[in-house]
Amino acid sequence: MLEGHTSSSLWVNEPVLTPERGLWRSVLEQAYADAELHLGVEEDDELFIDQYRARRFLRADTVHEAEGLKLVCDFAAVPFDRVVVWARKRYSLAA
Repeated sequence: MLEGHTSSSLWVNEPVLTPERGLWRSVLEQAYADAELHLGVEEDDELFIDQYRARRFLRADTVHEAEGLKLVCDFAAVPFDRVVVWARKRYSLAA
């Protein structure tokens, strides 16, 4: 054990992963999975739309999307700003 630290003090800043937080993290994981869909030439337009919507959501392109993502991130105990910065780099508008 580290000197001067109790075992509980090491995890003070770590959020407890409750079933509810796990559910909301699954929502973020599904958005990521949809955004990462590898679409072939013969893929369904519906899959393309799912990918497009997921990327817009993760980038928080509109006020409505930003509000929704912020809420999901808050419930999931995931930093909203980091998700948006990451998504905007990974899914640039030009792509």
